[in-house]
Amino acid sequence: MKHLLLFRHAKSSWANMDLLDFDRPLNERGMQAAQNMANYLSQHLPLPDVILCSTAQRTRQTLSALLQVYAHPVDIALRRCLYHASETVLIDEITKAGTSDVLMLIGHNPGLEICAHVLCGGGDENLRADLAIKFPTAACVHLTFDISDWAEVKQIKGSLANFIKPRALDVD
Repeated sequence: MKHLLLFRHAKSSWANMDLLDFDRPLNERGMQAAQNMANYLSQHLPLPDVILCSTAQRTRQTLSALLQVYAHPVDIALRRCLYHASETVLIDEITKAGTSDVLMLIGHNPGLEICAHVLCGGGDENLRADLAIKFPTAACVHLTFDISDWAEVKQIKGSLANFIKPRALDVD
């Protein structure tokens, strides 16, 4: 059984309009959401063996929040090709992940959302309906696949195991 976690970067800042899109950091709300989600994901979802992350500033900051709470070894690959990548590019990158059991991809919409829809073939109907409405910033999709190698992901549709949104978390 393989687990795929598709994690959309947290809310970015538009405060400095002179910055390129690639260089926009997280805003204050985004930093808090990234930390809340990192805490939740580390306690409730399988821990990733491999994390593929876009090299954009906001995705790297989202990754940083995860690394503050993950206490296990994880291979991290920062990839420029994931910046605003299409679902085709994302799926191609997933197929290269080998035999790791839990793969996380940190990226951007619309590609990440479309990727989730393309790879989702079943699972909880309520979660699927929720995912069909919107894939907000800092949300994470958890898909499972009955495969032995990520190269097989193109032939097998995954099952939606969870869809976590930062606004749904109980945070004190």
